Parts: sequence; C-alpha cells; structure tokens
Amino acid sequence: MNEALARAHCTEQRERAMEEQRVRRVLAIRRMDRRAARAAQRARNLAAAAVALRSSAY
Repeated sequence: MNEALARAHCTEQRERAMEEQRVRRVLAIRRMDRRAARAAQRARNLAAAAVALRSSAY
C-alpha cells in the first residue's frame, strides 16, 4: 500500500514538473516572439527613415 502511494506521489510530482516546464517554455516563446516583433518594427522604422532621408536629399 505505501509503495503504491509513493509511486502515485512521484508520478504526480513528475507530471506537475512537466506541466510547469511546458508553461515556462510557452512563456519564453511568447517573450521571444514579442522581442522579434519589436526588432522587426524597429527595422521597418529605420528603413522608412532612410527612404525619407534619401527622398528629401533629391
């Protein structure tokens, strides 16, 4: 009986740890996605500024 309870407890702890790991992974992916979106927006802004600068030079 005690062995079965211990096994169930270990299984529960392992499942909980795996779920927490999945959550951390999803949050990290979201952070990286937002960071990439900001970098892309900065690149678009710089490209637009460069085009505007060239246009005003002519």
